[in-house]
Amino acid sequence: MNQQDQEFLHEMVVQLNATIRQVAAEERALVYRIGAERVAELAEFWKKELSVEEELRLKNSFDHWDKQLIRIWARLKRAHHTRAEVGQTLMKMNVRSGR
Repeated sequence: MNQQDQEFLHEMVVQLNATIRQVAAEERALVYRIGAERVAELAEFWKKELSVEEELRLKNSFDHWDKQLIRIWARLKRAHHTRAEVGQTLMKMNVRSGR
């Protein structure tokens, strides 16, 4: 991998870290707004721990803020996944180049 590609990956890591921090801050604010009990219910939904009936009941009760929190969790999951992939790529590059 050439120097330009490496620089791109390093910049991507910086941007992903910033995104993760920003979205995590949004999550904290929203969790505070929604309340611990509702967040616990949404977490069970997110983790797919509910029966079909419970899931349908909960989905029918979603409001704007519930949907926002679920979107935030999805963004965080994608950002962490992408960050891990980029980190693995950089580590493999360093191993190959003997660093």
